[in-house]
Amino acid sequence: MEKEKHPLIGNPKWTFNQPLVGVRAHYSAIDLETEEKHALIVDASSTCREGVIYNIREAFQSRLTNTREVNQSKASKGWDSKQPKWVATKEVDLADAKPSQLWIQWHKSWMKGWEDFQVRTFLQVCDRVLGPIAVLLGPWRPEGDWWRTDPATAMVEKNNNQYVYWDGTDNWFLAHPATAAIATGLYRQCFHLCGAGVSSQIIKDVSEEEISEVMSSGSQKLALVLLKKTRPWVEVPVGGNGNKVNYAFPLGFWRRLIRLQRAIRRHGYAESLGQSFHEGWTTTRPTDEGWRGAYGFWGEEGELTEHHRHLMKVGAPGRKKSGKSAKKAT
Repeated sequence: MEKEKHPLIGNPKWTFNQPLVGVRAHYSAIDLETEEKHALIVDASSTCREGVIYNIREAFQSRLTNTREVNQSKASKGWDSKQPKWVATKEVDLADAKPSQLWIQWHKSWMKGWEDFQVRTFLQVCDRVLGPIAVLLGPWRPEGDWWRTDPATAMVEKNNNQYVYWDGTDNWFLAHPATAAIATGLYRQCFHLCGAGVSSQIIKDVSEEEISEVMSSGSQKLALVLLKKTRPWVEVPVGGNGNKVNYAFPLGFWRRLIRLQRAIRRHGYAESLGQSFHEGWTTTRPTDEGWRGAYGFWGEEGELTEHHRHLMKVGAPGRKKSGKSAKKAT
């Protein structure tokens, strides 16, 4: 998308802030020794995506590994020191999916001057901006209308604070720290889009009937059609007070989303990311060695990583066979 044509360029209300965001996600874990299956839940929150990722990782390390002390020789000093070692005891099954939730703190002090902004409006924006991506990046998404969020019950009050929950996703974002950053970043972005006064345009761009069909069916084909309509609200310029790394797909990063979707559809998450679940979340390593989200993993302009190059390769569009070649293949 050309920068000068983007509808948010020059919008003084397009600004960035960091309300508290969180996830509540269901997943299954299979014990590697007994093969017993456990139904588990991750609850994690923070005012920054990196904090959410850190807390998810802590939960995985505590539930999916055991710790034991091992002697690590330090020959140069002539003594042994006992260090912890984490050993994976369970394998995660994300395909055994149940509905999950994303939530955000409803900062009314930040919402002054927002025209006609209500919980219902915010949820409609989430359905359109994040919904198709949740379909595209959730290959095991169950069919049905479980995704519908009731505006009357979406707001929850806790400890004199208000939070709004969105039910439109399953647990695809648990696959890797990079996908967790995408989900929480886009959810927060929906809040900012409403603040920018463009919610009515977003709702107009995609009808309720279109959203209902794609979210209930989980159709990748339909989700890609809607994604083209919502591209200006997914791939965005940097807002006031923000930086490029604050956004899941800032201007110029559209190809990353398309190649991720295509790679997952063809190969699944492990091959697309080049890492297993435990490798991605670094559950068997010290806490401070984990990824810090999409930019830590794939990099950004001028500092792209080998993981980025791998994704561009496995998610590249396939070449169409010529008629002559196609006949030979049949």
